[in-house]
Amino acid sequence: MDRVAGSYRGQMWVRKHPYLALAIGYLLVFAFTTCVWLIVGSNDLADSLSKAFMSTLIYVLLALFQIKNLRKTQKRLDEAGQFRTFIRNPDSLPGSLSGIWNQGIATPAPGSLRFQPAVYDNLELSGRSTELNVVEVLPERRKVTGKDRKYMPAHGFRAITLMTETNKIELAASPESLDKLIEIAGPGSIQAPRMGG
Repeated sequence: MDRVAGSYRGQMWVRKHPYLALAIGYLLVFAFTTCVWLIVGSNDLADSLSKAFMSTLIYVLLALFQIKNLRKTQKRLDEAGQFRTFIRNPDSLPGSLSGIWNQGIATPAPGSLRFQPAVYDNLELSGRSTELNVVEVLPERRKVTGKDRKYMPAHGFRAITLMTETNKIELAASPESLDKLIEIAGPGSIQAPRMGG
């Protein structure tokens, strides 16, 4: 359990400090790349440093662009009281598109949840929204890992089950977003454990 809690704390730290995490990660990759160039290339340190810098620079620039876009999208969602989520119908027939994780934007309201399908990292709207009348939010949270993460590019998400008037829906989102969902959309006083694993 301590390993799970440590992993969760690490993920939370990276979410709160993405640029610092990128800088630390870049320095580690840069040091490793420099060592590789020293071993397989020339023994000249200056030459190895310049080759390592040039070969890792493109990756850090792409990562900076990605972080900037994700933070801009997150700010837009926060201002609208929304969050990024993935939903699926666990009781659908095998091979059905309803059984895979579908990305979208969730807008919670008391006793309901509006799901707007969206694509790409900037969550460009795609298709029509669906209003789900939430009857119950089951308190158990589980980490989405392995084969269960298929079609879900996001890491660190947790899944919960929503009982609606018509069926059961699985919803995956960040732990903070699930807290927001339970607080706003969960009818009555549903107590969900706030845990990382």
